[in-house]
Amino acid sequence: MTAPDQPRADLLERSRALLIRTMTFYRDDPRTSAWLRGRLERLEQPLRIAVSGRVGSGKSTLINALVGQVLAPTAAEESTQVNTFYQYGPEPRITVHTPHGAVQNMPVTTLDPATIRDLQRWRPDEVSRLVIEAPAPGLQAITLIETPGVSSSAVQDTGRSALAQILAEADAVLYLTRYPQQTDVQFLQSVHELQLARRAPINTIITLSRADETGNGGGGAVAAAERIALRWRDDPVVRSFTQYAIPVIGLVAQAAATLTAEDFAALVRLRQLPEKALETLLLSSDRFANNPTPEAVPPSVRQDLVDRFGRFGLAQALTALGEGVADQKKLSAALLEASRLNDLQEAVHQQFVERQDVLRARSALLAVDMVLRANPRPGVAQLHGEFERLLANAPEWEEMRLLSALQSGQLSFPRPLQNEARRLLGAHGPSAAARLGQDPDTLEAILADEAGAALARWRDQAVNPLHDRAHRDAVRVVLRSCERLIASRMHR
Repeated sequence: MTAPDQPRADLLERSRALLIRTMTFYRDDPRTSAWLRGRLERLEQPLRIAVSGRVGSGKSTLINALVGQVLAPTAAEESTQVNTFYQYGPEPRITVHTPHGAVQNMPVTTLDPATIRDLQRWRPDEVSRLVIEAPAPGLQAITLIETPGVSSSAVQDTGRSALAQILAEADAVLYLTRYPQQTDVQFLQSVHELQLARRAPINTIITLSRADETGNGGGGAVAAAERIALRWRDDPVVRSFTQYAIPVIGLVAQAAATLTAEDFAALVRLRQLPEKALETLLLSSDRFANNPTPEAVPPSVRQDLVDRFGRFGLAQALTALGEGVADQKKLSAALLEASRLNDLQEAVHQQFVERQDVLRARSALLAVDMVLRANPRPGVAQLHGEFERLLANAPEWEEMRLLSALQSGQLSFPRPLQNEARRLLGAHGPSAAARLGQDPDTLEAILADEAGAALARWRDQAVNPLHDRAHRDAVRVVLRSCERLIASRMHR
């Protein structure tokens, strides 16, 4: 059994070792061994997060907001036909991969979204992958993969499921939807069909990406989106594959991340209008863009503003200016707060970036599982056995799932228990001292006493009649963490 004060990377190393053994076993199959070698090399690369969802869910807009600059082309109609990778590079670069293995580097000095859009419209049987490299700080820790829309023509025409694309390419998934529908649930269930995916449903965050359009899109739209997100997150089916459902206004987030001095100056001039005139101007997008006044902000500038900010974003920006926001940086921060992008970024950091070793281990084992299922042959019984034993002895996933539920609000205890549960599950670090709230140089005898005391407290919770089934299950997970802490002390 894995001791909790061993590094989380231990699971990754065991998964890596099994991946290498599988690759060796299939060394006489060039295609399979090359595919596994690619999965092995990925373990040393930035975490890959697929941005997926139905057509029109706002994938490109959210990618631009997360990156902090406009790279992904946005369009009302379906335009993304191939998987598009946005990754860090010291210089702008576009690489085109074909299904037959050919690679073409396109000479570029800047990354123009129009050029990327034209490439994304190639058929998937002609271009299998686009790789866009940009010197963007937002891409240093992660690579974002924009997929064709779920049930899009690109997926249907080539006979390839979005499931296969995501499992093959991503360590984690941001799933976008304008409004949750049964097709979203069915797709996400299909992503978690494999045994390992069900065992470790820790790699998905659901985003209601156009929260300002919820309902009739009025002043209560965002609050309505938040209520929908809470209901959806707590649905028994949905909670089986994710712990997060977060409303975000992608267009406002993108505008905030790319706010220019010219934007700020134009908004300041608009804010100088009388309040009544400003309210009238904001009644509709058409009125805002085409009204002959104010002459200080020409219609062409207003059209650009409404296209990039939307009416909700414009209202938020002008309100912030009216409340005393006095410079471009502060206005950008206010818009980011209004867009809820900060909430999503925090969830991505906690769920994906901070626990990337666990996610990488999951991806490595998924690769092994997929090969053993797709290409069975005599002699694989030992690999199957190792795979099953690793699954049975990987408490990291169980802990991570509960920790995510506690952090997202999907599950909660009274505050003292909540804080202790998070700590015991490794929220402040995987070592025994961190889990027990002690200094790193604390004596083993003290750690053993603290672990025993924690076990006693959580045994009391195990018989608490006020806990429902979800809380009883959570208590059992924390208890097992306490037991492993004690076991690790006994073996010293």
